[in-house]
Amino acid sequence: MRYLWFVGLVLVLCGCPRSTFGDRLFEINYPVVDITIPAGQPSFRTYVVAQPQLETGFQQAMIDNGVEPSDIYLVGGVRARLTSLSGEDFREIERIELRVCPASESDCTFIDLMFSISDLGGRRQQVVNLNPGEKNFRNLFLEREEVRMELVIFPFDVTTQNIDARLEWTIGAVGGL
Repeated sequence: MRYLWFVGLVLVLCGCPRSTFGDRLFEINYPVVDITIPAGQPSFRTYVVAQPQLETGFQQAMIDNGVEPSDIYLVGGVRARLTSLSGEDFREIERIELRVCPASESDCTFIDLMFSISDLGGRRQQVVNLNPGEKNFRNLFLEREEVRMELVIFPFDVTTQNIDARLEWTIGAVGGL
């Protein structure tokens, strides 16, 4: 019986092929953005905080890490977090999106979604971690030195309080897929 238990353990630990999701080549942490979500925002209108010309730093990160464009298969969001600085929670917010598009665009669209989170309405969270999107931003970051970043807030109902908040976000380049 001990022999069967041992064989089963060996098969589980060594016999399963290791899945690979590629190699993280580098990450870029973007500067913190402090925002205020004002009271009185209706649910039928989005509130947008934009940085129309954000330097990507992507070319310098490639140089610093010895990475060639051909090494990169995927560029996408790693982590993003919105934190309340004034103590209010985000219960009056239904959805938050972080969009990234070319700086030449006047507005980003839902196609440019890098991070998002839904169903926040009623939750009493003072820190919200956004989920990475599925779009590959490789071409955008390889071809552009500047991008447009938009934080899009969808109120749950009419907001009744100002929320001072801080946005932190990071992207990553992946190779070896």
